[in-house]
Amino acid sequence: MAKAGRRSRVPVGVSDLLVLDAEGVSKAATNNRSVQAWLERARELDADVVISAATVAEVVRGVGRDADCERVIKSADVWPVDEALARQAGRLLGRTRSQATIDAFVAVTAVTARQHNGSARCVVLTSDPHDLAMLLSDEPGISVIRV
Repeated sequence: MAKAGRRSRVPVGVSDLLVLDAEGVSKAATNNRSVQAWLERARELDADVVISAATVAEVVRGVGRDADCERVIKSADVWPVDEALARQAGRLLGRTRSQATIDAFVAVTAVTARQHNGSARCVVLTSDPHDLAMLLSDEPGISVIRV
């Protein structure tokens, strides 16, 4: 999942891990300028782009627009939601007293992907940063960005 040898090419302060929530995927699928700029920068840096499998459930609906979302999904690493991740998400929800279950899956996916990347800097793209910022408030290496 992590790309070997990338650390030396990534400038300090620039993310080498990009996580998309459902709106990040949807906006990428519609070629939103802001999201496309982040994706282009990720490509330039050979950064990992990660999507939680829970996010896939939010965006794939069996309708015509799925084709554009599928293009984005296929270009990213989709991280599975297994029992261990679900337990992490549950503990995070309990600790923060949040009800934002899907956002908790996105948050723990970002944390786990960051750990697998050797404590890489991480950016999570979302249109509603409030819940994700709260869920990730104890993770200084992860930035939540509104797109």
